Amino acid sequence: MRPVTTDLGVAACLVEKNKILLVKEGKGPQNGLWGLPKGSVDEGELPQLAVKRELREECGIDVEVQGLVGLRECLIKETPAIFIAYLVNSINPVIEIDNDEITDYGWFELQDFETLSWISEAMKELAKKSVTNYDGEMIDYTEKRGRNYFLYL
Repeated sequence: MRPVTTDLGVAACLVEKNKILLVKEGKGPQNGLWGLPKGSVDEGELPQLAVKRELREECGIDVEVQGLVGLRECLIKETPAIFIAYLVNSINPVIEIDNDEITDYGWFELQDFETLSWISEAMKELAKKSVTNYDGEMIDYTEKRGRNYFLYL
């Protein structure tokens, strides 16, 4: 397999009591828009570990990944752009947002979605799936394989 330059991003779908955690972007082209906590994958980092890092940086919480909610793919300036959304559970539920990146956060039910200005329709659909019909699972083969190794079904 040959390597391909890719824009790789991740998002966290944290659902508690039928409400999902959403954040309001504080800068850049998405300033003022709502979406899932998200970020980019660093070189040499697994996407699953990146979603944990991003939630810690943006919201001050630690999470465990439960599975894969969905994936968005497109081309941006002729570069494949892959965005992976994970279902997560919080280990420490106290949220402390990073005001440099995020200006607000909230817990939203499905019926609230239509009142929000979303980053994208794709982000809204990923949030919707995580609240209404997530049915995946993650199998962790890390110990057996001797390295980070995860399967999503």
